[in-house]
Amino acid sequence: MIDVKGLIPRDKHDLDAVTTIQEAGYPAIAPILDELMEWTADGNWPVAHPLARFLSTLGRPIIEPVLRVLRGDDPTFKYFCLVTIVSALPVDVLKALESDLRRLAVNPSRWDKAEGVHEEAEAALLRLRS
Repeated sequence: MIDVKGLIPRDKHDLDAVTTIQEAGYPAIAPILDELMEWTADGNWPVAHPLARFLSTLGRPIIEPVLRVLRGDDPTFKYFCLVTIVSALPVDVLKALESDLRRLAVNPSRWDKAEGVHEEAEAALLRLRS
């Protein structure tokens, strides 16, 4: 039995952890999805992009963790979530985020607007229209 908490990256350079997470796969990593999302909060961290690419392949299981980010109060995290995960989601999964994307695109907080969250939310909505 895998100790899933042991899969969480130890630091922002822990690329070996990303490989181990990918090998463990879903549903093994289900209990730590929120913790893994936290490692995508800053796109400048080496683990962020490869981990986000993997998380975006999970389909429906990633919806709730993404919604928690989009409904949170960290505009930088929202921005990177939109850029690295939401932008890569299949359209059928993206549909589940539509109302939150619309809220961020149409009525962003001033902090979300300063970070460009509204623009990325609009870009995701455009994918739903095509």
